[in-house]
This record gives sequence, C-alpha cells and structure tokens, in this order.
Amino acid sequence: MKHSTRRLWAPPLIAFLMLCTAPASSRALQEDDYDAFGNSIEEALLNMGMRPEDMRIRHDYATPDKFRLTMVDSLMNNPASLLEQVDRLARKVEHSAMMFGLYSTLWEAMDIEPAVSGMEAGGEPYVRDLAGRLDHLPDGIRIHLERYIGNLGRLSSSLTRARKGVGEHIGFLEAEAPTLVVPQAEYEDLGPFELHDWEEAESALADSVLCLSELIDLPELAGMCALSMKSAENLAVGLRLGTLDIDGHQRYRGKTVEFNGMKCRVTGKVTYMGLTPYGPVVVGGHSDNTYTGCFALIADPGGNDRYTLYDHPEVNFRLIIEYKGEDCYESTDDAGVAGIIFGTSFLMDLEGDDTYRGANMSLGSATYGGALLFDAEGDDIYEAGAFSEGAGFLGVGALVDGEGNDTYVAGMQSQGFGYVMGSGLILDKKGNDTYYTRMSQKDILRYEDHYLTLSQGCAFGSRPDYSGGIGLLIDLHGNDLYYSDIFGQGVGYWFCVGGLIDRHGHDYYCSYQYAQGSGVHLAFGLLLDEAGNDFYQSKGVSQGCGHDLSLGLLADFSGNDCYTVTDLSQGAGNANGTGIVFDADGVDSYSSKSRVNVSGYGNFRREFGSIGLQLDLTGDDYYSARGRNDALWESGQYGLGMDLPGEAGRPEGDILVDELDFHERAYTAEELFILASRGEPRFKQWRTYAFDKMVEDTASTVAYLRTVLDTKVARERHTIKDILRDIGSPSVPMLTEAVLYDSERSQSEAAWILGLIGGPGAFDALMRLSLAEGWKQRSAGLNALAKLNDLSPSQEEALEERLKDVLADSREVFYVRKDAAYAVGRQQIIGALPLLAEALGSDHYSVRYASAEAMRGLSESHGGEVYEALLERVPDYSSLAKTNAVYAAGCLPDAQKLAIVDAVLESGRPLEVHVGVALARLLSTIEGEDSRKRREERLLAAVPEGAWEVGAVLESE
Repeated sequence: MKHSTRRLWAPPLIAFLMLCTAPASSRALQEDDYDAFGNSIEEALLNMGMRPEDMRIRHDYATPDKFRLTMVDSLMNNPASLLEQVDRLARKVEHSAMMFGLYSTLWEAMDIEPAVSGMEAGGEPYVRDLAGRLDHLPDGIRIHLERYIGNLGRLSSSLTRARKGVGEHIGFLEAEAPTLVVPQAEYEDLGPFELHDWEEAESALADSVLCLSELIDLPELAGMCALSMKSAENLAVGLRLGTLDIDGHQRYRGKTVEFNGMKCRVTGKVTYMGLTPYGPVVVGGHSDNTYTGCFALIADPGGNDRYTLYDHPEVNFRLIIEYKGEDCYESTDDAGVAGIIFGTSFLMDLEGDDTYRGANMSLGSATYGGALLFDAEGDDIYEAGAFSEGAGFLGVGALVDGEGNDTYVAGMQSQGFGYVMGSGLILDKKGNDTYYTRMSQKDILRYEDHYLTLSQGCAFGSRPDYSGGIGLLIDLHGNDLYYSDIFGQGVGYWFCVGGLIDRHGHDYYCSYQYAQGSGVHLAFGLLLDEAGNDFYQSKGVSQGCGHDLSLGLLADFSGNDCYTVTDLSQGAGNANGTGIVFDADGVDSYSSKSRVNVSGYGNFRREFGSIGLQLDLTGDDYYSARGRNDALWESGQYGLGMDLPGEAGRPEGDILVDELDFHERAYTAEELFILASRGEPRFKQWRTYAFDKMVEDTASTVAYLRTVLDTKVARERHTIKDILRDIGSPSVPMLTEAVLYDSERSQSEAAWILGLIGGPGAFDALMRLSLAEGWKQRSAGLNALAKLNDLSPSQEEALEERLKDVLADSREVFYVRKDAAYAVGRQQIIGALPLLAEALGSDHYSVRYASAEAMRGLSESHGGEVYEALLERVPDYSSLAKTNAVYAAGCLPDAQKLAIVDAVLESGRPLEVHVGVALARLLSTIEGEDSRKRREERLLAAVPEGAWEVGAVLESE
C-alpha cells in the first residue's frame, strides 16, 4: 500500500482532523488584493463616465421566487462585489474545522441556518442482532455504535417532518425530481413536433416538481443534514478502528441478510452485522472484504475492500467509514455511491489509492438532502454519470479530497453544480488533478458537434420561474487540467452563482462557450486563479463575459498567462451584461480571432449599454486585437481596455449539418409556429418554410399568435416578433388589443413589436401602457412610443408632456427614465432638452448614456440649442456629468466642441482623470491641428501628474 510505511499506525482521528483544518498552502487573497481589484474597476469605469453603482441590476426582472438566494440579490445590487463575496465563501468552506462546519456553511450561504441539537443520547439501537448483540465489542466501539444507530430514528423523524407538507405527492417527487437534473431520453433524433411535445412535457413536469418542492420544510431538511453529518463525524472520530486490535472480536466470515426485498451480503472477516429499521449495519475486519447491497452503516478498519452498492428508497441514511486500504466503490444504480434522494449519504475514506465508479446522482450528489464523499489521501479515480461529484438540488452535495493526484470524470451537471436551492462543491486540497466532463448530451440548439456540460463550478436555475443555487469547484494546490464544453468553469445561468477557484499551480483551462467566468441571463460566474502560469482556451462568451444583465469575471492574480479565444470574450459585455477580465501581474498574452468584440467590448442593446473591461495591471503583455502595453483603448460602444504601466482550441472549419428530411403538407397554424421557432440547424428547411407560410397567411397567423404572446420561451418570443414585424400593419389591431387587455408579459411583447412596426395606430394604447403600475410595462410602452412614425401634432404634444414627466421624476425606475431619454432623441423632441441636460448627472449609466445619445441625435437639427444647453451647465456639472456632457458634444461642429473643451478646462483644476480621458477622445475628432494641439497641452497640464491614461488616448489617436 502506497502510504503504509509512512502512516501505518498514525491515528485516523489525527489524520482526519488535520485534513479538515489545514488547507494546502496557497497565495491567499488579502484585503489589498480586493482593494486593487475594486480600484481598477472604479478607475476603468470612470474613464467611461461610469461608477461601480452603474453595474447594478434590478432583481425584479423576474418575480422573486421562494428559492431566490440573498447572495444573488446582494450581487444584483453590487455586482462588483462578486470576487470578494465568492472568495470569502470559499475561504470559509476551506477553513471549516470539520465537515459539519463545511456543510453548515453551504446551507447558510443559501439562507438556511441548520439547528443542531439532541444528538448525544442514543435511542433503541436495533431491532434484530445477527450475532448476539454488541456486548462482545470493546466499550470504545460499542458505545459509539449504539449512539449512532440510535440516532437514526431521530433523523428519520426529522425527514418525516421536512417532507410532511408534500403529503401524498412524496412518491411523485421521489420518482420525478431526478428527471430535472439527469437526461432521461435521447432527443437528438426527434422530429420538430416530437421535440416540441417533449419540451412542453419537460417544462410542465419541472413546474410541477418545483412547485411541490416549495412545500419542503427547508430549515428542517438542513437541520437533518447537519445533524446527520455531525453524528457521522462523531462516530468516525470515536471508533478509531485503525488503531484498535479487533481481530479477537470477529464473529464469522461473511453474512447475507434481506432488507425489504434486497439481499445485502458481506464476505470476509466480519466483527458485527445487525439489522435495523433503517437498513443493515456492519463492522468489518482487517481482511479484504466485499460489501454488496445498500447499508445504513459500514465501518471497516482496513484491507483492500470492494463495494458494490445499490440504491434503496427505504435506506434514507447511509454512512460508510473506511479507515485504510486501496478500495473500490462502484454501482450501476443512480444514487448508489454517496448519492441520495431524500436523506443523507456520506462516504469517508481515510487512506489509500481508491477508485469510485458511480452512475448518475452519485459521488457526492444530494436531492432533498445531503451527500458527502470525503477521501483523505491517495491518488484516486472518480468516475460518474450526470449530476454527480458535488451536485445539489434542494440540498448540499460535496466531494472533498485531501491530497493526491486525482482524476475526476463525470457527466453533465457535475463537479460543483448547484441547481434550484442547491449547493454543489468539489474541494480538492492538494495534488495535480484532472477534471473532465463527458460529452454526453449534444447542444442541439446551437451546434451539431458540441455538448452541454454544465460543470466545474456551475449553477443553473429553471428559467423563468425558479432561481438557481451555488456551484463551486475549489482546488487549492497543484498543476491542474480542466476540460468542459458548453457551460463550465465558473458560470451561472438564471439568478445563481457559479465559481471555479484555483489557488495555486500552473493550470490549463479548456472549454468552448459560456465558460471561464461567464454570467448568463441574470446570473454571476467567476473564475478565480490566484497563482501560476496558466493557459485559457475558449471559443466565445467566455473569459470574463456577461450576457443579458449578468456579470462574468475572470480574475488572475499572478503568473505569466495565455488567453486564447475566437470572439465575444476577454472582458465582453453583451445584451446589457458586464464582462471583466482582470490580470494583476505577469507577462501575459491575449489572442483572439476577432478584432471586434473582444478586449474590453461593450455593445448597445435595449437602448443602453453593456459594459466590457479588460484590465491588466503590470507586465510586458501581448495583444492580438486592440490593446497594447501602457495604453487605454475603447472597443465597441461601451467597452474599455486598460494596460497599466508597470513591470511585472478548436480548429476552424465548416460544420457539416445533417438536416432532417423536409416534407411539405398542410400544417396547422400551431404546427407552423412550432416549426418556425425551432433553432436547431437540422431543421433549417422546416423553419424557413414555416416562417414564410405564416407571413403569407396573415389572418390565421395573427389570430394564432395572439394566443401565444405570453410564452415564456425566449426563442418563441423572437420568432413571434420576426413574423409580425414582417406582416406589419395588419397585425397592429391585434397587438393593440393585447397591449390593452392581455397579461403583463403579453403587453410587453406586443408593445415591443408595435415599436418595430412603427405606425401611429397604437399610440393611445401605448400611452396608456406607459402609465401602467408595473415598471416593465411603463418601460415597454415608452420604448415603443419612441419608434412610432408619422405622429400627429396632438400626439407629439401628448408624448412630449409624458416624456418630460418621466425625466423629471427622480423616483422613477432608471430603466424607465432611460427609455424616456431614448424617446426624446428618437422623436426629436427639443422641448425636453433641459431635462436631458440634467439627466447627464443621473445615478445610473443607462439614463446618462441614453440622454447623451439623445443629445447627439438632437445635434443634427438643433445643434445650436444643444451647444447652449451644454455650455451653460458645464461649470456646475459634477465630474461624472462632465464626462457625459463631453460625449454628448461629439456631434457638434468643431468650433463648438472646442468651446466645450475650454469650458471644461476652465471649470476647475486639477481635472479628474476620467474627465481628461473624455476630453482627449473629443479632441481626437477635431480637424484643426493647431487648435487641437493647444488644447491638448492645456489638458495634459490640467490632469494630475502621473495620469498616464490621457496621454495614452492622445497618442493612440
């Protein structure tokens, strides 16, 4: 045995405690690191005329559900705190004195505080002993066994209380909850209608399961898990079988017992075997044993043992303690090895090179409960199916490895995966490890040859009704390899938090899309690497990318690193998301195929911006796209790259699509819509045919689409929009009625489409919507009004008054004020110009930027008035408002631009750096070299000494 000469007689108690309390050495982020990160973000945002507060996201885009985490809402309000919040949570997990503390920390992170009491007094320990009671055992063993077995009754009562509210539906949850986290069928070869029916059924099933899940008593469930964990640890420490000579107490060689229809068999020398109402209980021997079945408890002191384990619905509390030996654990049952549905399942192996092979929902997988696989040392192999290796759904699932060079292989939704009200964790403390997610389920919506993996620090919600949980992969030491495909390596989707934290070592990260610090659809994703020369490879929406009101962050604090992507990565904000790549130190390389949407890129969506930041603090770095050393640059409309002065994949080619044979026949409107809204490449012919037919058959199409306007499926919403936009004015009466009388979701969708169509026919309905109680309805109404054409004088007058009211109301939601500013610019309402000028100092960048854009638009026909409004207010503007005013002046004649520059330069010194950057950008648009040069000299003299950014912008232009 590999480690036997070093720890032959080392007390397992000591080894156990040492592994729990002493994380492997790592660089460890300090307050100074948090400050450096925060200051860099603040500086970069100021150079774009923003503040960290501008990154905040409204938490009520979707109605908060019962499972929404406080941590998520906190991050919505302060996205810039993602690094600190996740790192502090990870530190607390790493430094937990015992597994009980680790477990409690993960429950508390989900706002559930377990109550622990009443676990010391043992109850009636068993119903029938198979070898003459426990009296033949030494007291040190007998007492702890009796106490643990007696506590199983208390745990069973707690489980009953936790699920009491579900009542007669408990069997439905036990049977159907796994279908939400484990692929149940191959759908890659289904036709469009079969696929639609399958999706409808899956959605309805998920709604039913999650609705019933709201009836679970979460504090009781968490308390049950924590009590079970505490009891298991007390037993593991109390037995100390590795140092006790129990050979003289062994009763027989092997035994078979039947428990509720399952035969449970043990071979080899056995010290004790008993039968309880909660499952068989076994104390093994020092020989090589085999265990087959499902057991409430196995305690084995040594030997190279083999476990063939099964799931049993009536064995709700399972514990295996293996003290020494090179062991093999395997199962073909879901939830067979360290997995559970309703209850707890813990496996603790304290020494040896071990192998773990499980099916789905195993190796630290918990659904409505808690699961833990703890391996203290050895070079171990972990292989499992989907929703495994640290996965939680309405529970906490963890895999903790103390040391050794380990290999982790799993199916999708694994390796630190948190689903609804679930925490999933892998914590590996030491060793050169490999993490690989199997390519098992194709991502047919986007690709023919890529796979959904959702792993390695991934959290996921059930969009649009249920928020996700927390997924963490934490590796403290070693040169590690990480492989995933679509969704992985620090990613969150739908009101949740996913994080991959690697503390030390030279690491390799390879994934394809939605990965490596990516937030998708109102969620947060973090990849934090503290030290080492690392290599990051991805196609896109990765390496610090935020998509759709999310934050994605890749933070690397030390080492010479290489970042390689194709597009939309390396600090990219898309669809009002925020993406940040932050590298604190080292000689780094940033390579990308695209030169457009990388290197600090932000685009313009929903009439305001997305934020993208690429920040490198020190080192002589290489950039293939826009950046360069000691420079400041812009990318996209709201993106910024900054390389501060200081020392310190997949081959491209044509994808072959195997299209499904198309057959033309008479389709109903519903069938045509199903076909038109399919996004998979193999349905391209079907989609094109159906779309054209729906546009052609206007009357039946408009009538049918009214019935599905409130769909929750984003793909269907976009299809409805595209079809009705092509139909045009014939759909306006239906859409107008929807705005007036339908559900809130339908009202918003109808308004959106009416704005795209244009004409004034829906004016009155949209004006009414702009006064609705819900802010999303008001926003939709104003946004659509902005796009209407050919308004009458009376309509223009009414719209102007409404827009003025909104812009003047400081209590109005900033997204609504943003749409009002957008409408002013789009409709060329010069009467609202004073309010636009005031809004340049708003407390959210969406309002400031929409107002600045509106003023630039007004400059085309009302340049003189825009100039006067800016010139009059510049002296009194805050520094942030001055930055936006300078941007708003960008479409004025050169002479007026120079006057604005002079007014800002004369408004006070020293000039704040971000104002200087804005002036430098404006000066770069002026043609008169002499006039420009004089202002440049004054500008350089006006900013504080050492403000290198201004010079960098002037030089780059």
